[in-house]
Amino acid sequence: MELMRINQVVESFGLSSRTLRYYEEKGLIWSQHPDNKAQRYYDESALERLKQIIVLRKLQIPIRDMVVIFKGESTTALIQAFVDKLESLDMEIAALSELRQLVDDFLHKMLMSGIKKISAITLLYEETEKRLATVPETEPISFEKLSEISRETLRLHDTRVIRLPSMRMLTSRLKTGQIEEMDGDKMQNLFAEYGFIPTPGMRNCFFAMEKTEWIMMIKIPHNYENLTIYTDEIFSGGLYAIASTFFEDMDDTFTLLREWITRSSEYKLDTEPERIEMIEEILPWDIAIKFNRYQQDIFIPIKVREEL
Repeated sequence: MELMRINQVVESFGLSSRTLRYYEEKGLIWSQHPDNKAQRYYDESALERLKQIIVLRKLQIPIRDMVVIFKGESTTALIQAFVDKLESLDMEIAALSELRQLVDDFLHKMLMSGIKKISAITLLYEETEKRLATVPETEPISFEKLSEISRETLRLHDTRVIRLPSMRMLTSRLKTGQIEEMDGDKMQNLFAEYGFIPTPGMRNCFFAMEKTEWIMMIKIPHNYENLTIYTDEIFSGGLYAIASTFFEDMDDTFTLLREWITRSSEYKLDTEPERIEMIEEILPWDIAIKFNRYQQDIFIPIKVREEL
């Protein structure tokens, strides 16, 4: 049976390697290390499961529900997950419909008052009308359309721009060149024996994307004598666009934030090689583990657009 390397899976399915490992940690998929190879490989059955996971995530079925769904052979859990999602959507639609009515009423009151310059409110009305329009029954729902709808309903939360300072960082890359794998709780304690423990939300520990691998980086003093088994480097810092997300929505949130930057009249993507995309754990470890909800800030390097 032909196996697919993790970097091939990442490229083919548009997922990050960390997302794949997260699915493994939850017992949703599995990998192999044939002939003691360092890289992970996935067989046909694992890839088939991955396709199922992706479709369910596009339908916004939570990971915790998927764990239950794939434990049994019957569709009982799957049907219940869909029922729960429909109820959630009904509540959201009801809230949006009420909001639409309020906006509509407000618009008419403004018109009746004789106010002329209401272009912003008109645009809001038209945009709301567009978003609430349903997909025509004759239009086939392709996987691309499903992905588009999924991202549209996800939206960005708490988007902001910050400047990070330059820092010296200890990385999860061994001095031999190999990158340490960080399954399960290992990321919390990777550097603990050297006295460095990450604190979520304190901007002292990041996970940076390097090709298809995520590398953990933690801040260390500039005068620290590195006698560890890990390499260290100088993080250049700089300007970043940030958005908050939960782990299962991370890949889509990266896509949405890149689109936000591309549309911005003030900022643009910084594509310099040393500027890299990153994530930072935000929710305290004990809370994240207790509720199985891992919240991150995602970071994309940007720079100010030059004035025309």
